[in-house]
Amino acid sequence: MKTLKKQILSDPVWTFTKLQPDCEKDKVYKLEKLWQQHQTLKKSHKKTQLEARILSREIGKAKQTGQPIEQLKSSMREKSTHLKALKEGLKQTERKILDFFETAENEKDTTPLTASFDPPGTHFTSQVNTRKISISLLDHQENEWNTYVEKNPAASIYHRAEWREVIRQTYGHESFYFVARDTDKNIVGILPLIRLSSHLFGHFLVSMPYFMEGGAIADHPDIEQILMQHADHYASSRGVDHIEYRDNKPRSELPVRQDKVNMILALPDSRTELWAGFTSKLRAQIKRSNRENPKIRFGGKEYLDDFYKVYARNMRDLGSPPHSKEFIQNILDKFSDNSRIIMLYMNNRPVATGFLLDDGKTMGIPLASTIRDVNPLSINMLMYSEVLKFAIEKGFRYFDFGRSTRDSGTFRFKQQWGAQAKQLYWHYGLVKRGEVPLLSPANPKYALMINVWKRLPVKLTQWVGPRIVKNIP
Repeated sequence: MKTLKKQILSDPVWTFTKLQPDCEKDKVYKLEKLWQQHQTLKKSHKKTQLEARILSREIGKAKQTGQPIEQLKSSMREKSTHLKALKEGLKQTERKILDFFETAENEKDTTPLTASFDPPGTHFTSQVNTRKISISLLDHQENEWNTYVEKNPAASIYHRAEWREVIRQTYGHESFYFVARDTDKNIVGILPLIRLSSHLFGHFLVSMPYFMEGGAIADHPDIEQILMQHADHYASSRGVDHIEYRDNKPRSELPVRQDKVNMILALPDSRTELWAGFTSKLRAQIKRSNRENPKIRFGGKEYLDDFYKVYARNMRDLGSPPHSKEFIQNILDKFSDNSRIIMLYMNNRPVATGFLLDDGKTMGIPLASTIRDVNPLSINMLMYSEVLKFAIEKGFRYFDFGRSTRDSGTFRFKQQWGAQAKQLYWHYGLVKRGEVPLLSPANPKYALMINVWKRLPVKLTQWVGPRIVKNIP
């Protein structure tokens, strides 16, 4: 039960909508309110704990120096009382959230929620005859594929069929989109794979490259297993070293990397609630950047050139090769209703930008960049604040800050906005390799390359970079 409770409380709204995709909106709204209340109490509890620790140290110093401590002790008693009240409030809201799940599950089938609870991002039928499942490669039935993506609650926008054309047009990569069908020829599972190959990084398949997820999804976990087994056999016949399956749930039968998490923020109902939820430090940083009177614009391809100027320079400064401008343009073309650009200008100069992508429910920012010399002005803080306000105004329920390594600088940056970590599981089919690969900037063998890259002219990195990044998943 302890494990089950932890699973639910990691993000109850996300979990509930995955378990019951057809639930009434009113129920989801009530749960969202409970969750927001829980998160507010949790922040207050953490803040008060810190204040109590500071008071405790001040009392200790006062004792050592013979200073009066009665006022400090009085403040400590107030903090202790407040902490107890907050702790009790947290317990009550947690109890209400868990009761909400129990009630919803009982309404569904009168069976109590048990430890067989599936992780967020999963939704399966109860029975399947795997002997009657056939596997094939998708030809030109993209509408049929996307219809399945739209109805499977475990799917993300990165499962959509348009990506294979975006990637083919941009980088020329071959794709293998596996489809599982039942005896009536209905799609019951999918697995998109892209082949990457280079002398530097090897020959492998990824589901899906450049983004954080896109692994096998199906009506039943056994069908997902069949899809991956079929992909492993297929890869073996084509000289592939390994397959990387980017999942948001664990698979016990495969080697896995768990160093990445996805940072998700449940959005409040209004900009006022959003602002009230920020720490005083965060609000001060946003106000600081506003004093520069930057111009903020949202749009599409009309801002592509300015986007790329900021993005390419920032990637050079970070020591990373950039994607090509064509990659961004192709996404804007294929996902015209789901993609947009935010630009910030100072004195008519583009200084910060973000590429936004949504699935109708969640808005994400897979790419964001700021010119280094404006970093002391906290322009990036203003940009994220504006993006969050924009997402709320457009009716999105969640904001996806993207993937990070746990406890890294980017992880802490996203955490300060209230984002919660959701574990990512990158599984591997080790077709010819004996160990899990480490294609990461943290790999020491890439350190020299990164340091050299930071010294290259930006124009050169714009030309060379896409030829490298095309094979970095």
